[in-house]
Amino acid sequence: MKRERITIQDIADSLGLSRNTVSKALNGQYVPPHTREMVLSAAIELGYKSYQAVADSETSSSHRRIVLITSKLLMTMSFFVHVVRGIEAALSEDSNIELLQFTATKTAFFNRLVDFLDENKVDGIICMELFRADYVPKLIELGYPIAFFDFPIYVSQTGNFDIVLPESFSPVKNFCLSLIGNRDCKSFGFVGDYTHCTSFYERFLAMREAMFLAGLPYDPSRSVIEKDSFPYGNANELAKLFEAMPSLPDCFVAANDTLAIDTIEALKLLHKKVPRDVLVIGFDNLAEAKAYDPQITTFNVDKTGLGRKLLSVLLERIGHSRQKTQIIYLQSKPIIRQTT
Repeated sequence: MKRERITIQDIADSLGLSRNTVSKALNGQYVPPHTREMVLSAAIELGYKSYQAVADSETSSSHRRIVLITSKLLMTMSFFVHVVRGIEAALSEDSNIELLQFTATKTAFFNRLVDFLDENKVDGIICMELFRADYVPKLIELGYPIAFFDFPIYVSQTGNFDIVLPESFSPVKNFCLSLIGNRDCKSFGFVGDYTHCTSFYERFLAMREAMFLAGLPYDPSRSVIEKDSFPYGNANELAKLFEAMPSLPDCFVAANDTLAIDTIEALKLLHKKVPRDVLVIGFDNLAEAKAYDPQITTFNVDKTGLGRKLLSVLLERIGHSRQKTQIIYLQSKPIIRQTT
């Protein structure tokens, strides 16, 4: 018996989509990537024309176009300079991958971003310093494969993405425990908006976990955990908050090296010396942390390795869009210097 010819409407009916959407997907017009994948899979399964051969031809093309999306000018931030260099180094080894960039400094840029992704026929996205809870969910819903470097703490959805993070919780917790045991630290304070991103939150939790394990109470009055809008880089404003504390903690855990430097500058205005009066810990092992006086105790992250990992994770995600979201940690190691 002759098999009945499969039509676009058959595919649309099987997926619960409109005929127009299916037609766009089959003819190379823009539809969200996850929708396109469903349509192509159904076309192959149902035997629509010779679509298996067409799909095989498309799959054989190895050229990829990816976009780096950020909310800040990354090349003005020394940490991200190294991460981007890691991505570029990996790209130099594969001439079939093209890197574009889009800076989204305002929520209103979202529609412009959608147009940008459509016009450039992007295969995947790398996100850095993009933590707005009103932006990231909408980006995920577009269905593009995404590799996030760090992630907003208020977004819990799953989707076609993975997250790459520097290891924060265990190294910070263990180092704080060592200060409690070896330096007789009895109190700790955090400096930075712990809601800024997952890494900051994990560092904050790690400090508190160390205190809990050692039987020490956490006193929030010894932390400066204002929102990002607070001028942490203004030493006078930060010093006012330190001065208002009932007493300074034995150790400040800063969310990163930049905030550690801000902390020490504010303490200097109060005629406090580090580490004599207060210990200070940073994170990221920036060149500025080593060049600063006193040199800052921190945690080293392989920044170029992070860049390479982001690209490899994204390419894996592009090839396996249905796999579950992964959270991948890269090891961080303490670098003990003069501030502890």
